[in-house]
Amino acid sequence: MLKILAKGLFGRLLSYAAFTLGFWLLYQGFSRPNIGLGIVGAAVVLLATYLMVQARKSDPSYLPIFDENKAGDASISEANPATTEDTEKL
Repeated sequence: MLKILAKGLFGRLLSYAAFTLGFWLLYQGFSRPNIGLGIVGAAVVLLATYLMVQARKSDPSYLPIFDENKAGDASISEANPATTEDTEKL
């Protein structure tokens, strides 16, 4: 439990730091006419977004609850009859 908590907390703090760095680099790229800083800043913001999503996925409270008895949880072939016809022809 502590490992999951530490991973999520560390991941979020790291992503917040990356967001800060990325937006600061974007600001510097626009305030000084420097295309390189803008490109690096944009890349860091994208990396920070990826880190934030990965940190959120590691948190077990965000996992979807799967109910086996729910009628809406049919498999794809049962929910879409065109899929079963296509597979039988192959």
